[in-house]
Amino acid sequence: MLKIQDALREIVHKDDEALTALSGGYMNLSAYAQHIQRSVETLTKKDVGVPSIVVGLSRLRQELKKAPPLIQKIEIRTITTKSPLSEIVFEKNPKLLSRLSSLYENVQTTNDDFLTMTLSTNEITVICSERIKKAVLCHFKDTPVIIQDELAAIGLSLDPKYYDMPNITFSLIRRIAQKRIVLAETITTHTEIIFVFKQKNLADILPLFQN
Repeated sequence: MLKIQDALREIVHKDDEALTALSGGYMNLSAYAQHIQRSVETLTKKDVGVPSIVVGLSRLRQELKKAPPLIQKIEIRTITTKSPLSEIVFEKNPKLLSRLSSLYENVQTTNDDFLTMTLSTNEITVICSERIKKAVLCHFKDTPVIIQDELAAIGLSLDPKYYDMPNITFSLIRRIAQKRIVLAETITTHTEIIFVFKQKNLADILPLFQN
């Protein structure tokens, strides 16, 4: 059983649209209070009136004003694109793990190529330029779980100051999410965020980050 304020905090933080509207100060508190009244009563296990919820939302709005903004304003230094790319996924096993260290030595790349590897709990994922896909497959000498061709990537170069700021990746990925575009991979470094997606979506995604 939760207190009303704790229940409101839990409900609002699970709803990105409500969280944005409340923190931005343009939420209709009465209308939203009616919308979530039953959920509040379920979490608190008691009858809760709409006026009490409105008061709680007002207090929560004041809390959010003191927190860093959910959607950050981000200045993008440079934008780079790479295509066509391929995603190659292998099952993680000792044989393939032993070949990881020599991947970059045996696969010859140029400045125009893209090559990155992710080692997860159960899989090894390689995303590379289609030009070097054959070399990657020859290097691992194993049957992939999947191969996905016709991908593209957009790399966003950022000021190092953003590294210690909250909600940076969320603020950028939100722009893509609003377009209902599927992402194949998100890669982050100290000063760069890279999104990988189907090549056919490149023309839709690129304008989202051109300030």
